[in-house]
Amino acid sequence: MKNIDFQNGVRFDALNQDWEATPDRWGVFGVHDPSMIEADGWYYVFSTGTFRRDLYQIRRSKDLIHWEFVGEAFDGFAELAPVVGTLKRIYGGDVRTENLWAPDVVLAKKGGYWLYGCYTGVFGNNYSVIYLAYSKNIEGPYRYSDMLVVSGGNWGLTPNAIDPQIFYDAEGRMWLTYGSFYGGIRILELDPETGLRKDGFTYEMYKEKRIGKEEYFGKRILTTTNAEGSVVAFKRGVPVYEGDIFEKEEDKSLWTKKDRFYLMCSADSLSMDYNMRVWASDKPDEGYMACPYGRAGQKVASSFSWRYGEDDLRVSFDFYVPGHNDLYTTEKGVDLVVYHNRTPYTSKREPRRHYLFISMYAHNSKGDLVMSPNRYAGERLRKIGREELAGRSFDYIQLGSGNFDCAFAKPGVRLEEDGSLTLKGEPLGKWKLYGDNYVAFTFDGLKYLGVAMPAWIEADHCAGITVSARGEDGLSFFLNSVAQG
Repeated sequence: MKNIDFQNGVRFDALNQDWEATPDRWGVFGVHDPSMIEADGWYYVFSTGTFRRDLYQIRRSKDLIHWEFVGEAFDGFAELAPVVGTLKRIYGGDVRTENLWAPDVVLAKKGGYWLYGCYTGVFGNNYSVIYLAYSKNIEGPYRYSDMLVVSGGNWGLTPNAIDPQIFYDAEGRMWLTYGSFYGGIRILELDPETGLRKDGFTYEMYKEKRIGKEEYFGKRILTTTNAEGSVVAFKRGVPVYEGDIFEKEEDKSLWTKKDRFYLMCSADSLSMDYNMRVWASDKPDEGYMACPYGRAGQKVASSFSWRYGEDDLRVSFDFYVPGHNDLYTTEKGVDLVVYHNRTPYTSKREPRRHYLFISMYAHNSKGDLVMSPNRYAGERLRKIGREELAGRSFDYIQLGSGNFDCAFAKPGVRLEEDGSLTLKGEPLGKWKLYGDNYVAFTFDGLKYLGVAMPAWIEADHCAGITVSARGEDGLSFFLNSVAQG
């Protein structure tokens, strides 16, 4: 993947399509619960069924900016007859959900592709199934293989078998995370040769009490009443600085590297206050709840906007209730958050359509995951020179602990040549650049650790620099450079 030629500008897919348009005109429109994979020279995104294309939508792109709809994963619902039949027997009646939710597609061990899907028979309850399907071709059609987890009622006492996501650890072990809301987030080890459960347990064994609840449903890695859409990314050798960069100059001997597992989920109401949160551990299947972030995790992003308010028309969209993301590293090594977004925001909080959004992510010098607050336009992390920050003005967004209101941008931050941070000309803190692109600063008494990244600044329609930081309070702080002259 080549960097975008910023001199010619960046044109993203339009955000004003309507579902009644033919799918070949949708672009990023209608994408809900996306999951990414590379295949045959393309980037593919699989997503929840919507707008009468209910059997998992498939899109592809060459540049991660412009997307085309290429079809659905299954030829028809009849392919999932075993899943529907199982839920009918457990529920004791007809199941009524018309679309398939939250897929994940990975390479199969012996060639082809495994699709991990889920089906909920009754919306708002946990009569659900996670199943495996297979296709020789990335664009399908996929054929049903087997069921992995069945959840049959007892909401809150058992997990909800939805939102499957696959990851591998350092030893090549294969894991599946799943679950939502009151049932918490669970993890199962899979057999990388077959893609199925390593333990071979079945729902019948659980119902006949030959195995216990924890054996069948897997270990609970997150106890929560408001999170769903789990995904885990294993990152090798994350640089971590063990000194106090605020009190002393950088000491290169204090850098170390750590392997970490990053668990991301989306929390709260899908349509009103959705937000993305992260936990971390040094083990694949435990330690997330005991991490320094606590049970609530660290908020990566909630609703925010680079507009100064609802009447500001410089930008035609907002990052509104973003969530249910994938964490994907491209073959070129670019780390991406792939998520859905509703736009634009209004104070009436009217329901909005979903769109595919992608943002680059990185790790600050503490190893915390921070996301670029801009749509991805082909950038790569690189060394940032001090001259790219010093003496320059920035718009800023400071996320709060609440999620209902959209955090609009504010102007007036400058990173001064003398190392001070000013707001509208008044001293408010200090800043420093260290390593290749790490930024530490104080803002109104709070300490922040972040990363400076190249970005396409849509408010000014030009290339610039963004800083995404994590505060000592666990909340995100964003800076976008303002065009000079």
